[in-house]
Parts: sequence; C-alpha cells; structure tokens
Amino acid sequence: MTGVSTATNCDVNTDGNTGCGVQATSANNYGPSFNANGGGWYAMERTNTFIKVWFWPRNGGSPPSDVSSGSGSINTDAWGTPAAFFPNTSCDIGSHFDQNNIIINLTFCGDWAGIDSIFNAAGCPGSCVDYVNNNPGAFTNAYWDIAAVRVYE
Repeated sequence: MTGVSTATNCDVNTDGNTGCGVQATSANNYGPSFNANGGGWYAMERTNTFIKVWFWPRNGGSPPSDVSSGSGSINTDAWGTPAAFFPNTSCDIGSHFDQNNIIINLTFCGDWAGIDSIFNAAGCPGSCVDYVNNNPGAFTNAYWDIAAVRVYE
C-alpha cells in the first residue's frame, strides 16, 4: 500500500478505539487541499480476503478510465497499488464484516470532538455544541458536493 499504517489492532475495545488507521501520503485527500484540488475519487474493494482503498485527486491525478468515466464495469486489478490494504492475515474479514452502509455525514461535534475537554485542548473556549449553535456563519462552506456514488457488485 502507498499509505502508512498508524495502527494495526482493529478491535474497537483496544488502543482507545483507534482502529486500523492508514495515513495517506498525499496531502490533498481531505480538507482544504482536497477542496482546492477540485476533489477526487475514492474507491473501496472488499472481499473475504482483503479490503483495499484507493484515492485519485481530480486535478493532477491519474484515475483509471473506468473510474473517471463512471463505467458500468470496473477492473480493480488495473488500478495500481491501493492507498490502504488490509489483508485477511489476522482477521477473518468474512466473519467480521457484513453489508456496507454508505453514510455521508457532516458531524460538527460528534462523540469525540463534542467532549468539552477535547474541544478546549484544541484551544477553543466553551463547548463545541455552543460554538456551532452560536456561529452559523463559520459553516457556510461546510457542505458536500458529490458528483456520484457508484456501487459495483
């Protein structure tokens, strides 16, 4: 994989629920640089033997033609090295993962950032909830602009 593993124990009950993290090597896969670059494509392939995740930036990237064209059929073998790769070496993927649910969520505070001590440790006074409720103008650019969501089976 092209990303860097940040944690390898995926059990939510260990390591502070860090999960199996992978840090991407490109800086434009989320946040302001993602937006400035015009977005990009994410793809995930899950089988009983592995999970792979790819990312291609919209500008300056080289997404496979079956991805960029929205083709009716895809060939993940031609997509190159994924950003994240989770092989079925110490986790029986088939028994631990069921149907995927695609959730697109713009959570401002959430379970972690909504904790006052976490919010305050980032240098922010008060609570996240109060900040969101009292500063709607701070979120005028907080939205999703999604061209497509495609599911292949």
